[in-house]
Amino acid sequence: MSLQELREKNIERVTEEALNCFIENGVERSKISDIARRAGLTERSVFRYFPNKTELLVAASFLYWHRALDVTGKMLERVRKPGMTGIEEIEIILKSYCELVFTDPQGIRFSLDAEVALFNAGKNHAVINRPPEKFEVGSGPMAKAVKRGMKDGTLDKTRDLKQLYYNSYDAILGVMQRMTVDVPSVNEVDGRKRLMQLCDMFVYEFSAKK
Repeated sequence: MSLQELREKNIERVTEEALNCFIENGVERSKISDIARRAGLTERSVFRYFPNKTELLVAASFLYWHRALDVTGKMLERVRKPGMTGIEEIEIILKSYCELVFTDPQGIRFSLDAEVALFNAGKNHAVINRPPEKFEVGSGPMAKAVKRGMKDGTLDKTRDLKQLYYNSYDAILGVMQRMTVDVPSVNEVDGRKRLMQLCDMFVYEFSAKK
């Protein structure tokens, strides 16, 4: 194994263990020394790859969202049928996205903690794969579904689709994050029903059929 290959492998291992540590212990309570020990490296080695904890948090956040979007994309591929329309894909994607809070609540909580920590460090813009992607250039499942729906006529082109695209992701993520910190209002109604209703509302707004 070349030195470059070893470096890349170590960076990958450190990033994975950092994400695991942040999710399990919280961003604030996670120490570089703990991450280094989990990765089987020295603390000095970790700092060789990441100059500070914030840069490591950026990498861990990028990895988290890469995995989350991959789960959503794979769910769509599992249920995809010939001739599936853009609006049908949007419904599947949004509802698959909602499942993250039930299958990985600690991960969603991490996403909230990471946003706050990165904002305070002036690095919140650095996690470029965090949904939603930029509407015009996005290549993820949701961006593709919106473009497909515009082409096949199943989306209402009189609506501000760009705004709906951003609002759908941000609104759903916001509710999921609130669910993980037990905000009093989230206990007033069934969480799954609330999220599914939110999805249905956005699908209705996207749809050309009213």
